[in-house]
Amino acid sequence: MKNSKGFTLIELIVVIAIIGILAAVMMGTFSGGTDSARAARCMTNMRNLAAACQSYGMASSFYPAAGSIEYFKVDVSGGKRNMKEVYGEIKGWISWNSQGAYRNGPTSAKATSGWITSCYDQSDISRTYALTNGALWKYVSGSHEVYVCPHHSNVKKRLKPNWSYVMNAYFGWTARPGTDIYTEDDCPIHYYQDFKRADRFLLFAEIPFADIGTKSKETTSAGLQCDAVLQYKGLENSSQNETIGFNHRSGKTTFANVVFADGHTEKIIYPKNGLSEGEQQELTTWLCTGVDVSFDGKKYEKMTN
Repeated sequence: MKNSKGFTLIELIVVIAIIGILAAVMMGTFSGGTDSARAARCMTNMRNLAAACQSYGMASSFYPAAGSIEYFKVDVSGGKRNMKEVYGEIKGWISWNSQGAYRNGPTSAKATSGWITSCYDQSDISRTYALTNGALWKYVSGSHEVYVCPHHSNVKKRLKPNWSYVMNAYFGWTARPGTDIYTEDDCPIHYYQDFKRADRFLLFAEIPFADIGTKSKETTSAGLQCDAVLQYKGLENSSQNETIGFNHRSGKTTFANVVFADGHTEKIIYPKNGLSEGEQQELTTWLCTGVDVSFDGKKYEKMTN
């Protein structure tokens, strides 16, 4: 009788080891591809939001506000003896939740409740109102997907974020609802007319939501940077020192997706040597205020004109 031959124990171990190595390589490749796809989709979202701002600007001659602004004006339609203050809302790109106070137009009273809505708000009413009442809703064809980075949804599955982006507070917002006093003429930024270099002014960045080795913290007085306004360090009427979110990776490179007022997008690279909290705040302020910035791979520096 002929003896049948089989694999020896060593041969089986070698085969299993090879299969394990190949599986690890393939998983890394697929994971990297998924990360890249999510980052690309995020960048597309930001381009669409910037395009929506351009459309809004061409229609209204102003950029949308970073956050809703309550304004007042004097109604003289009843004559000098019957003048009265009338309050209204300049809608932010994502609205505050004013609970319908200005749904039918300006009123004779301030909105006294509602206000800022969190991107992690689980209330369907708050979420729906903030998005659909926002200035850009119709310019993105009512698509909720445009507001959310797929990586954000993946990282914060339990929180179910309503949006992933913040707009530069430079474009206007009400810092202290009910106390700040604005007129309609004070608030919006004119479409291009107020910028010498629109390509330098940050328009949208991402909320810091991913813990991928950076030293950034999701910090606000509420514990999370989760509203729709990027309140950079040194901003008038704000005590917040918020920063852009470095949420994506490509290979060993960590970066932030951003888009500028002229509509072009960029990847802001996280330095290999890291950024201190102060340096990250400083970089964010430079981007938000139109400062030209250089990067040598290790450090960001402010350039002089």
